[in-house]
Amino acid sequence: MPRGFNGWAYKDVVKFLKSHGFYFFKEKQGSHEAWIRRTKDGDFIVDINKLTGGGTYPQLTLITMIGQSGIDRKEWRKWASS
Repeated sequence: MPRGFNGWAYKDVVKFLKSHGFYFFKEKQGSHEAWIRRTKDGDFIVDINKLTGGGTYPQLTLITMIGQSGIDRKEWRKWASS
């Protein structure tokens, strides 16, 4: 289970994104996927590495995904602590 911005695995990121209206958009190069949320203000696309070997994302990688999502960091932290 993630705590703050540490310990986020692929399944955690996908579960969070789905709970905030994102859905799988397309496969990308290598082991990457694009997830999208369409809003009246535009589309938000998050590029996710599937972490084929398991493990968790480095903090800077997660922060990049947070920025791509358009969802405030506080919401990510709140979800991680629930």
